[in-house]
Order: sequence, then structure tokens, then C-alpha cells
Amino acid sequence: MVAVVSRPPVYPTPPWRLVGPWYRWTRPGHPQDGRLSRPSIQKFAGDDFLSGFMHRPQYSLKYDPVIDVVNNYDLVNAGSGMTGKVSTLFAVNSKGEPAAKHETAYRARLAPSSLRKLFQPAHDRHYLVTCELHCDEPGFPRVGRQQVCQSGFVLRRRRSLVPPGVTAAMIEAQTAPVRKAEADLQELLQLESTLDEPLASEALKQATRKRQQDLADAAGVADWQALLAQHLAELALLRRTLDAWYADQGIQVEVQGWFPRVDGGRPSKQLGEWRALDADERQADPAQSGEASYRLFPLVPDPRETGHDAAGRAFYYGTVPTAGIEHDGQGEPRFDDRSTYVLRCFVRQHQPSPARAGKHPDCCGPVVWSLPTEAFRVAAAFDVLGAANRPISIKMPDLRELAAQAALRPRGKLSPVRFVQPQTLAPKIVDNAPVENDPGGGAICSFSIPLITIIALFLLNLFLPIVVFLFNLWFLLVFRFCIPPSIQVSAGIDAALSVTPPSVDLDVDLAVEVSGSLLSADDLHDALRGDLEGRIPDSTGYDDQPDLEDLSNNALGPLTQSFADAASLAPDANGNPPPPPPVGTPLVYEDEVAPVWPGNGGVA
Repeated sequence: MVAVVSRPPVYPTPPWRLVGPWYRWTRPGHPQDGRLSRPSIQKFAGDDFLSGFMHRPQYSLKYDPVIDVVNNYDLVNAGSGMTGKVSTLFAVNSKGEPAAKHETAYRARLAPSSLRKLFQPAHDRHYLVTCELHCDEPGFPRVGRQQVCQSGFVLRRRRSLVPPGVTAAMIEAQTAPVRKAEADLQELLQLESTLDEPLASEALKQATRKRQQDLADAAGVADWQALLAQHLAELALLRRTLDAWYADQGIQVEVQGWFPRVDGGRPSKQLGEWRALDADERQADPAQSGEASYRLFPLVPDPRETGHDAAGRAFYYGTVPTAGIEHDGQGEPRFDDRSTYVLRCFVRQHQPSPARAGKHPDCCGPVVWSLPTEAFRVAAAFDVLGAANRPISIKMPDLRELAAQAALRPRGKLSPVRFVQPQTLAPKIVDNAPVENDPGGGAICSFSIPLITIIALFLLNLFLPIVVFLFNLWFLLVFRFCIPPSIQVSAGIDAALSVTPPSVDLDVDLAVEVSGSLLSADDLHDALRGDLEGRIPDSTGYDDQPDLEDLSNNALGPLTQSFADAASLAPDANGNPPPPPPVGTPLVYEDEVAPVWPGNGGVA
């Protein structure tokens, strides 16, 4: 007798389309635009972002064209400004390495790319992937949620496969014009922002408008807006040309999926590996292939809210992961700031057979996939722009209060941080200098948190000037902002730079207005240099004179502006310090849209 193997029936894939939310279509709610749309990655701020999204799904943050993209840098000759001056505090050679005295110095310009960057939850930025399920029929009706057995999405990594004949030099030759165009456009946008600065003087605005028109005349266009449009068109053409060159050279994109390691029949939450996926594997059922997936949740609004963005729609959302503890067998993290990722959403159709009790998914129905979302990278944990979105205030201990509390007994009551030492590594100081010493025996030492905090801040202030002077990293002082400043400041150049936006080119003639007159670039350099050569040692406490002769105005200006900004925030009449300036990126929300289609066409 031949055994009969029971196999689950195979059902045809339904004519469904998993697309982006209607309010992100080119024409909101229009079926023709929705059929080829991709799931959207929406940005939010605040730990309570989910409740706001549930109430108004389309009310998310706009993506900034400079901050929310991966920023590259373009190298240009540093002699383009003041002759013989290095136009950056961190001069590099043509290879991007620190420039020596005899080498031609280059300065780095910010070149915002078109690749999306997602910040981490520690940066107070959160992301949701949103999509809708429709039936590909006339009217593009929605699919009833009761027809869906499972909804989810996968996160995949994309990597370029470069043929052996394509060298790094060839790729650099093709990508360099794109970076230059991106940096040129960014400088134009920075110049335009000068006119929006509330503290900019009228003379500065007039000089900015004149420079805008001079640039437009040099480019052979009518006005400033035409110049911006020209640069945007040129950049778009260069990007398309680069994509075409990649295709001609046979540079392909490999798509990889994350597969957790199976331990004891269960997938590990910490270990896994990336595996390359072919065209068929990209459409495979995650429940069968073992690829890691995340849940999509249906958004079901109150039926009484007929004007809700998800009303009458099969709307789904899921939290986008941007960090995790997963690593592969070599200790490489699953998430890093160098890899490019995409998301793909999927839904499973209910099959008519009885559901599998206690299983997820509870049936083996066919899976329908969406198009991949836009590609993105994840910001590093120490990203300056991201970390500025979540300010942290640390109140240092009051030494007078500590002196009074020190009389309390028993002593150990105030020292909750305990170090258990199998061997004591205690320094031995003779004549104010450390000498050789042997490890001692075991000990248990307890410390107070205020004591640890005081020592930590002291060490930061001690080593900051050493690192700055040792490696000539003067620009790091811009990231230190003290209120009130530790030194007395003068008027004149400080007052002028305090109303001069950082986007202004300080290496051109008549760049800054002082006492009603515009200084030349050479006069401004003498004033900046003389001001900082005495101010940097006083501010850092390091008794040495910095060598600023070879630095241009564009290098010295941001440092002087930082001192001027701090000096402008003086204590009030009672001696209380003023509130610090705002940090992070302003929250700008998407404009609300209304559907242009009269309805969703019913339910399929």
C-alpha cells in the first residue's frame, strides 16, 4: 500500500496591492497614483508619538533636505578664499588625510546626498512604516481586514556588487561631480538663509542680495530663483547619469535578509546572519524561509470619526527598527551607519480551511508583497545633529552644600557606588609625580555620585585644551558653549559677528559690518586673529599661544561667533544665568491634505 502524503492546498495569489498611504500619493487618494506607490516611512518626535499618530496619521514631521539625509563632503582647494590662507580648521590633502605644511590644503564642504537618514530613538526621532491594502480592480477598492490572516514587514540590507574591472578610482571619478554639485547647491541654500536671519543687519542683507545677483549674472540666468532651478536640474541630471554608468558597468545591488540563528528550535534574539536573496527568495513566505519579520498593526479608527485619515481604509502601520542588540557570528552589528536598508511590507490572505489553533500565522494562505520603501541608512549614536535633539542637563553639586553634608554620619551612608576590587590599583604620588607601585590586596571602596561627577567634569576640562592644542583641532571649541563666558569679551568684532549668520562667506571683501562700515577680508582677518589669540588660552586655561596665521576668516569666524553668542547671554539683575539657546532641529509638520477622489470605491 502506498502512503498518501497530505499537502496543504495551493491557493492563487489574490489581485491585491499593498501600497503607500493615500495622503502620500502624488494626487492624494487618486487610484491611478496609488497603484504604484510605495509604503511610506513617517517621522515623529516625542515619546508619545504613537497616540498622536493614531489620532491623525498624516500629521508627521517633514524631512529636512540637509539634516535627514546622509551627508558626504566635497574637497575643494583651500586657496579659493583668501590667498595663502587655509579655509578650514581641519585642513586635509587631496586624499582626505590631514595636510602637512608642504602639501596643498583642501577644505571640506558639506554635500547632502539624496539617501535618507533615520535617527535613533536616543535622538528623539521615531519612525513608522505605513501602507494600505487595495484590490487591483476598477475604483481601487480596499480589501476587508477580515480577509487578512497576517500582516508584517521585513528589513533588508542592500549592498553593491562591483565587477573586477571597475576600480575605486573609476568610481571616484564618476561620483566626484555629483558631490561637487551637491556641495554647490548647499552653499547657495546657505547663502539664501542669510536673508531670513532676524539679527542680520540691513547692510548685510543688501550685500547678500548683491552677491546673489552677481552669481546669477555669472551663470547667465535672470535671477536667483533661476540659478537655484538651474543647479537643481544639473544635480538631477548628474545623478541620473551616475545611475546609468553604474548600470553600464554591471554594478548590481545585492539584497540580503536577516536570518536569526535557531537555538533549541527557537530563533535567537541576539545572533543571526545576513544572507543574499535571489528574486524568488525575496517573494518567499517569511514563515517558511525563516527570515526575521516585524508586525504590522491595523489602524481601526472610531467609526463615528468619518473624517479620520484611516476611515474606510485597510490601513496598517509598524514601528521601524533603527537599533538593536543583534550581531552576526563575527560580532558585527545588524545595524550600522554604513549599510543601506529598505523595508518591504507583506500581508497573508486567509485561506478557507480551518485555522490552526495557537499558531501565528494561523493559516498557510498566499503572501502579497509591497514595493520596497525608499532606501535609508541609520545615524550613528554619536551623530551631532541627532544627539542635539534630546538635550541633557546635569546639575553639578554645590560644594558648600557638600561641605555641610560631609559632617553626617555614618560616612558610608552617602557613598552608594561600591567598587569591589580583587586587587587594588592605587596610584602612589611622590613630589607631585606618580611613581612605580605594586598592586595591593583586595578592597571594597564606596564613592558618592557627586564626587564621581566632579572628578569627571574636571578631567574633561583638563584634557579638552590638551587635545585641541595637540592636534590643532580648534573647531572643536565651537561645540563647547558656556553661559556666562569664562572670560571678559570686547565689543566691536563680537557685536558684528553676533548678527552675521555662519553661512556668510567671510573671505570675500566687505563681508562684515562693524560700526556702520563694512570691513575688508584682510582687515577682518587681523581683527579675528588678534581677538582669538588672546581669547583661546584664557578660555581653555592652557597657557600657550595658538598659531592662527594660516587660518582664513571662514575658519576663525565660527570660533569668534561662538564666543560672541555666549557673551550676549548675560546674567539678569539677580545674577541668575539666562536660559540656554534652543538646540536640535525645529519640528516642522507635513501640510494636511484632502483626498481628491470622492471615495475608496467600496470594499473588495
